[in-house]
Amino acid sequence: MIRIAVLALPGCVASSVSGPLDVFATANRAGRELGRDPGFAAEVVAMRPGPVMSFHNLQVMPQRVVDPGARYDIILIPAVIGETEAVSSDRNAVDWLNAQHGRGACVCAVCAGVFLLAATGLLDGREATTHWALAEAFRIRYPLVRLTPELLLSDLGDVVSAGGVTAYLDLCLHLAARFGSPEIAARVAKVLLVDPGRRSQEPYIVHSAPRGHGDAAVLRAQRWLEERLAGPVSLPDAAAAAGLGTRTLLRRFRRATGDTPLSYVVRLRIEAAKRLLETTPRTVEDLAASVGYADACSFRALFKARTGLTPGQYRARFSVLR
Repeated sequence: MIRIAVLALPGCVASSVSGPLDVFATANRAGRELGRDPGFAAEVVAMRPGPVMSFHNLQVMPQRVVDPGARYDIILIPAVIGETEAVSSDRNAVDWLNAQHGRGACVCAVCAGVFLLAATGLLDGREATTHWALAEAFRIRYPLVRLTPELLLSDLGDVVSAGGVTAYLDLCLHLAARFGSPEIAARVAKVLLVDPGRRSQEPYIVHSAPRGHGDAAVLRAQRWLEERLAGPVSLPDAAAAAGLGTRTLLRRFRRATGDTPLSYVVRLRIEAAKRLLETTPRTVEDLAASVGYADACSFRALFKARTGLTPGQYRARFSVLR
Protein backbone atom coordinates (compact mmCIF):
# COMPACT_ATOMS: atom_id res chain seq x y z
CA MET A 1 0.00 0.00 0.00
CA ILE A 2 1.22 3.49 -0.89
CA ARG A 3 -0.21 5.93 1.64
CA ILE A 4 -0.91 9.42 0.30
CA ALA A 5 -1.99 12.48 2.30
CA VAL A 6 -3.49 15.44 0.46
CA LEU A 7 -3.21 18.38 2.84
CA ALA A 8 -6.30 20.62 2.79
CA LEU A 9 -5.28 24.22 3.47
CA PRO A 10 -7.27 27.44 4.01
CA GLY A 11 -7.65 29.20 0.66
CA CYS A 12 -6.97 26.01 -1.29
CA VAL A 13 -8.25 25.32 -4.78
CA ALA A 14 -10.76 22.56 -4.04
CA SER A 15 -10.11 20.65 -7.27
CA SER A 16 -6.42 20.33 -6.39
CA VAL A 17 -7.49 18.61 -3.15
CA SER A 18 -10.21 16.31 -4.48
CA GLY A 19 -8.71 15.82 -7.95
CA PRO A 20 -5.69 13.79 -6.81
CA LEU A 21 -8.01 11.33 -5.07
CA ASP A 22 -9.78 10.76 -8.41
CA VAL A 23 -6.49 10.29 -10.24
CA PHE A 24 -5.08 7.77 -7.75
CA ALA A 25 -8.37 5.85 -7.60
CA THR A 26 -8.32 5.68 -11.39
CA ALA A 27 -4.70 4.49 -11.21
CA ASN A 28 -5.72 1.65 -8.90
CA ARG A 29 -8.46 0.64 -11.31
CA ALA A 30 -6.12 0.84 -14.28
CA GLY A 31 -3.53 -1.20 -12.41
CA ARG A 32 -6.02 -3.95 -11.65
CA GLU A 33 -6.95 -4.07 -15.33
CA LEU A 34 -3.26 -4.45 -16.14
CA GLY A 35 -2.77 -7.09 -13.46
CA ARG A 36 -0.70 -4.97 -11.07
CA ASP A 37 -2.70 -2.93 -8.56
CA PRO A 38 -0.37 -0.19 -7.21
CA GLY A 39 -2.37 0.08 -3.98
CA PHE A 40 -2.61 3.87 -3.80
CA ALA A 41 -4.48 4.85 -0.61
CA ALA A 42 -5.13 8.60 -0.74
CA GLU A 43 -6.94 10.64 1.87
CA VAL A 44 -7.55 14.31 2.67
CA VAL A 45 -5.97 15.48 5.92
CA ALA A 46 -5.99 18.84 7.71
CA MET A 47 -3.95 20.45 10.43
CA ARG A 48 -7.01 21.10 12.59
CA PRO A 49 -10.46 19.52 13.12
CA GLY A 50 -13.42 20.66 11.06
CA PRO A 51 -14.00 21.73 7.47
CA VAL A 52 -11.41 23.76 5.58
CA MET A 53 -12.63 26.73 3.52
CA SER A 54 -11.43 26.87 -0.06
CA PHE A 55 -10.61 30.18 -1.75
CA HIS A 56 -14.13 30.38 -3.21
CA ASN A 57 -15.82 29.47 0.09
CA LEU A 58 -16.46 25.82 -0.62
CA GLN A 59 -16.09 23.68 2.48
CA VAL A 60 -13.56 20.88 2.06
CA MET A 61 -14.14 18.13 4.62
CA PRO A 62 -10.92 16.32 5.58
CA GLN A 63 -11.06 12.63 6.36
CA ARG A 64 -8.76 13.01 9.33
CA VAL A 65 -6.63 15.47 11.30
CA VAL A 66 -2.91 14.93 10.89
CA ASP A 67 -1.56 12.36 13.30
CA PRO A 68 2.04 12.94 14.42
CA GLY A 69 2.49 9.19 14.66
CA ALA A 70 1.18 8.37 11.18
CA ARG A 71 3.57 7.80 8.30
CA TYR A 72 2.84 8.56 4.67
CA ASP A 73 4.72 7.70 1.51
CA ILE A 74 3.56 10.81 -0.35
CA ILE A 75 2.39 14.20 0.94
CA LEU A 76 0.65 16.45 -1.57
CA ILE A 77 0.28 20.19 -0.85
CA PRO A 78 -2.48 21.65 -3.06
CA ALA A 79 -2.75 24.93 -4.91
CA VAL A 80 -3.68 27.94 -2.80
CA ILE A 81 -5.03 31.32 -3.88
CA GLY A 82 -4.65 34.52 -1.88
CA GLU A 83 -3.29 32.96 1.31
CA THR A 84 0.33 32.18 0.55
CA GLU A 85 1.82 34.19 3.40
CA ALA A 86 -0.57 32.84 6.04
CA VAL A 87 -0.23 29.27 4.82
CA SER A 88 3.55 29.29 4.54
CA SER A 89 3.88 30.72 8.05
CA ASP A 90 1.89 27.85 9.62
CA ARG A 91 4.57 26.45 11.92
CA ASN A 92 2.58 23.32 12.74
CA ALA A 93 2.25 22.46 9.05
CA VAL A 94 5.96 23.14 8.45
CA ASP A 95 6.97 20.92 11.39
CA TRP A 96 4.62 18.12 10.28
CA LEU A 97 5.93 18.19 6.73
CA ASN A 98 9.53 18.06 7.94
CA ALA A 99 8.69 15.17 10.25
CA GLN A 100 7.03 13.23 7.42
CA HIS A 101 9.98 13.94 5.15
CA GLY A 102 12.31 12.66 7.87
CA ARG A 103 10.33 9.42 7.90
CA GLY A 104 10.81 8.99 4.18
CA ALA A 105 7.79 10.69 2.66
CA CYS A 106 8.08 12.29 -0.77
CA VAL A 107 6.72 15.83 -0.22
CA CYS A 108 5.01 17.34 -3.27
CA ALA A 109 3.44 20.73 -3.88
CA VAL A 110 1.45 22.44 -6.62
CA CYS A 111 1.36 26.10 -7.64
CA ALA A 112 1.36 28.41 -4.58
CA GLY A 113 1.51 25.35 -2.35
CA VAL A 114 5.23 25.35 -3.19
CA PHE A 115 5.54 28.39 -0.87
CA LEU A 116 4.69 26.11 2.07
CA LEU A 117 7.10 23.47 0.81
CA ALA A 118 9.84 26.12 0.59
CA ALA A 119 9.08 27.24 4.16
CA THR A 120 10.26 23.81 5.37
CA GLY A 121 13.78 24.53 4.09
CA LEU A 122 13.73 21.33 2.03
CA LEU A 123 14.22 23.34 -1.17
CA ASP A 124 17.13 25.51 0.02
CA GLY A 125 19.94 25.39 -2.54
CA ARG A 126 17.84 23.16 -4.78
CA GLU A 127 15.68 23.50 -7.87
CA ALA A 128 11.92 24.07 -7.73
CA THR A 129 9.10 25.45 -9.82
CA THR A 130 5.81 27.21 -9.11
CA HIS A 131 3.21 29.09 -11.12
CA TRP A 132 5.00 31.49 -13.47
CA ALA A 133 2.96 34.47 -12.21
CA LEU A 134 4.23 33.84 -8.65
CA ALA A 135 7.90 33.66 -9.60
CA GLU A 136 8.89 37.18 -8.55
CA ALA A 137 7.17 36.95 -5.16
CA PHE A 138 8.66 33.49 -4.60
CA ARG A 139 12.20 34.63 -5.37
CA ILE A 140 11.88 37.52 -2.91
CA ARG A 141 10.60 35.29 -0.12
CA TYR A 142 12.85 32.28 -0.77
CA PRO A 143 16.11 33.52 -2.31
CA LEU A 144 17.95 30.29 -1.47
CA VAL A 145 15.77 28.25 -3.84
CA ARG A 146 16.85 27.93 -7.48
CA LEU A 147 13.53 28.74 -9.06
CA THR A 148 12.87 27.49 -12.60
CA PRO A 149 9.34 28.72 -13.42
CA GLU A 150 9.66 27.63 -17.04
CA LEU A 151 9.40 24.01 -15.84
CA LEU A 152 6.02 22.40 -15.29
CA LEU A 153 7.47 19.80 -12.94
CA SER A 154 10.66 19.41 -10.89
CA ASP A 155 11.31 16.03 -9.25
CA LEU A 156 14.28 15.86 -6.86
CA GLY A 157 13.37 12.45 -5.53
CA ASP A 158 12.37 13.40 -2.01
CA VAL A 159 10.52 16.57 -3.04
CA VAL A 160 8.50 17.38 -6.15
CA SER A 161 7.14 20.79 -7.20
CA ALA A 162 4.66 21.55 -9.96
CA GLY A 163 3.51 24.72 -11.75
CA GLY A 164 -0.04 26.06 -12.11
CA VAL A 165 -3.26 24.81 -10.54
CA THR A 166 -4.06 22.10 -13.09
CA ALA A 167 -0.48 20.86 -12.88
CA TYR A 168 -1.79 18.64 -10.07
CA LEU A 169 -2.87 16.37 -12.93
CA ASP A 170 0.66 16.28 -14.34
CA LEU A 171 2.05 15.71 -10.86
CA CYS A 172 -0.34 12.85 -10.11
CA LEU A 173 0.37 11.17 -13.46
CA HIS A 174 4.08 11.51 -12.71
CA LEU A 175 3.61 9.93 -9.28
CA ALA A 176 1.44 7.17 -10.75
CA ALA A 177 4.28 6.34 -13.13
CA ARG A 178 6.97 6.61 -10.46
CA PHE A 179 5.22 4.68 -7.66
CA GLY A 180 3.11 2.48 -9.93
CA SER A 181 4.33 2.08 -13.48
CA PRO A 182 4.53 4.09 -16.72
CA GLU A 183 1.90 1.76 -18.19
CA ILE A 184 -0.54 2.60 -15.38
CA ALA A 185 0.08 6.32 -15.82
CA ALA A 186 -0.46 6.05 -19.57
CA ARG A 187 -3.77 4.24 -19.03
CA VAL A 188 -4.91 6.90 -16.52
CA ALA A 189 -4.02 9.67 -18.97
CA LYS A 190 -6.18 8.04 -21.64
CA VAL A 191 -9.10 7.44 -19.30
CA LEU A 192 -9.07 11.00 -17.92
CA LEU A 193 -8.16 12.60 -21.28
CA VAL A 194 -5.08 14.26 -19.83
CA ASP A 195 -2.11 15.17 -22.02
CA PRO A 196 0.83 13.34 -20.44
CA GLY A 197 3.37 15.18 -22.55
CA ARG A 198 3.33 18.58 -20.85
CA ARG A 199 6.80 19.50 -19.62
CA SER A 200 7.00 23.28 -19.74
CA GLN A 201 5.10 26.36 -18.59
CA GLU A 202 6.76 28.48 -21.26
CA PRO A 203 3.82 28.52 -23.70
CA TYR A 204 1.57 29.88 -20.93
CA ILE A 205 3.87 32.55 -19.52
CA VAL A 206 2.77 36.16 -20.02
CA HIS A 207 5.78 38.43 -19.63
CA SER A 208 4.84 41.78 -18.11
CA ALA A 209 7.18 44.76 -18.03
CA PRO A 210 8.33 45.47 -14.45
CA ARG A 211 7.45 49.07 -13.53
CA GLY A 212 7.69 49.23 -9.76
CA HIS A 213 11.48 49.22 -9.48
CA GLY A 214 11.69 52.99 -8.83
CA ASP A 215 14.49 53.76 -11.32
CA ALA A 216 13.25 56.67 -13.47
CA ALA A 217 16.12 56.41 -15.95
CA VAL A 218 15.43 52.74 -16.55
CA LEU A 219 11.74 53.55 -17.06
CA ARG A 220 12.76 56.05 -19.75
CA ALA A 221 14.81 53.34 -21.45
CA GLN A 222 11.92 50.88 -21.19
CA ARG A 223 9.51 53.32 -22.84
CA TRP A 224 12.04 54.08 -25.59
CA LEU A 225 12.51 50.37 -26.32
CA GLU A 226 8.77 49.64 -26.22
CA GLU A 227 8.09 52.33 -28.82
CA ARG A 228 10.56 50.73 -31.24
CA LEU A 229 9.60 47.07 -31.29
CA ALA A 230 9.30 46.95 -35.07
CA GLY A 231 12.53 48.80 -35.79
CA PRO A 232 16.23 48.54 -35.00
CA VAL A 233 17.36 49.23 -31.43
CA SER A 234 20.82 49.59 -29.95
CA LEU A 235 22.21 49.77 -26.44
CA PRO A 236 23.93 53.17 -26.99
CA ASP A 237 20.69 54.71 -28.28
CA ALA A 238 18.72 53.29 -25.34
CA ALA A 239 21.33 54.67 -22.95
CA ALA A 240 21.11 58.08 -24.57
CA ALA A 241 17.31 58.04 -24.22
CA ALA A 242 17.73 57.21 -20.53
CA GLY A 243 20.36 59.90 -20.01
CA LEU A 244 22.92 57.34 -18.84
CA GLY A 245 26.16 55.84 -20.03
CA THR A 246 25.99 52.46 -21.72
CA ARG A 247 27.60 50.51 -18.88
CA THR A 248 25.52 52.29 -16.26
CA LEU A 249 22.29 51.54 -18.11
CA LEU A 250 23.26 47.90 -18.56
CA ARG A 251 23.94 47.51 -14.83
CA ARG A 252 20.85 49.40 -13.64
CA PHE A 253 18.53 47.88 -16.25
CA ARG A 254 19.49 44.36 -15.27
CA ARG A 255 19.07 45.17 -11.58
CA ALA A 256 15.63 46.73 -12.16
CA THR A 257 14.14 44.27 -14.65
CA GLY A 258 16.24 41.12 -14.51
CA ASP A 259 17.05 41.53 -18.22
CA THR A 260 19.54 43.31 -20.40
CA PRO A 261 17.91 45.99 -22.59
CA LEU A 262 18.26 43.84 -25.71
CA SER A 263 16.87 40.65 -24.14
CA TYR A 264 14.05 42.82 -22.77
CA VAL A 265 13.21 43.79 -26.36
CA VAL A 266 13.17 40.15 -27.38
CA ARG A 267 10.70 39.36 -24.59
CA LEU A 268 8.45 42.21 -25.70
CA ARG A 269 8.60 41.15 -29.34
CA ILE A 270 7.77 37.53 -28.57
CA GLU A 271 4.88 38.64 -26.36
CA ALA A 272 3.56 40.89 -29.16
CA ALA A 273 3.89 38.02 -31.64
CA LYS A 274 1.95 35.72 -29.30
CA ARG A 275 -0.94 38.19 -29.15
CA LEU A 276 -0.99 38.43 -32.95
CA LEU A 277 -1.00 34.65 -33.28
CA GLU A 278 -3.88 34.44 -30.81
CA THR A 279 -6.05 37.17 -32.33
CA THR A 280 -5.27 37.48 -36.06
CA PRO A 281 -4.95 35.21 -39.10
CA ARG A 282 -1.81 37.05 -40.29
CA THR A 283 0.96 34.94 -41.80
CA VAL A 284 4.05 34.21 -39.75
CA GLU A 285 6.14 36.22 -42.22
CA ASP A 286 3.85 39.23 -41.86
CA LEU A 287 3.64 39.24 -38.08
CA ALA A 288 7.38 38.54 -37.74
CA ALA A 289 8.12 41.70 -39.72
CA SER A 290 5.64 43.68 -37.61
CA VAL A 291 7.57 42.84 -34.44
CA GLY A 292 11.01 43.57 -35.84
CA TYR A 293 12.16 40.37 -37.57
CA ALA A 294 12.70 40.51 -41.31
CA ASP A 295 13.88 36.89 -41.44
CA ALA A 296 10.89 34.64 -40.72
CA CYS A 297 13.11 31.57 -40.31
CA SER A 298 15.12 33.25 -37.56
CA PHE A 299 11.89 34.42 -35.94
CA ARG A 300 10.49 30.87 -35.95
CA ALA A 301 13.63 29.51 -34.29
CA LEU A 302 13.64 32.27 -31.67
CA PHE A 303 9.92 31.85 -30.99
CA LYS A 304 10.29 28.13 -30.39
CA ALA A 305 13.34 28.65 -28.18
CA ARG A 306 11.37 31.10 -26.02
CA THR A 307 7.98 29.33 -25.89
CA GLY A 308 8.70 25.68 -26.57
CA LEU A 309 6.28 25.76 -29.52
CA THR A 310 6.50 26.76 -33.16
CA PRO A 311 4.33 29.75 -34.17
CA GLY A 312 1.93 27.33 -35.86
CA GLN A 313 1.68 25.12 -32.78
CA TYR A 314 1.13 28.16 -30.57
CA ARG A 315 -1.67 29.43 -32.82
CA ALA A 316 -3.33 26.01 -32.91
CA ARG A 317 -3.35 25.86 -29.11
CA PHE A 318 -4.21 29.46 -28.15
CA SER A 319 -5.98 31.14 -31.07
CA VAL A 320 -9.31 32.75 -30.19
CA LEU A 321 -10.35 32.67 -33.86
CA ARG A 322 -12.57 29.59 -34.13
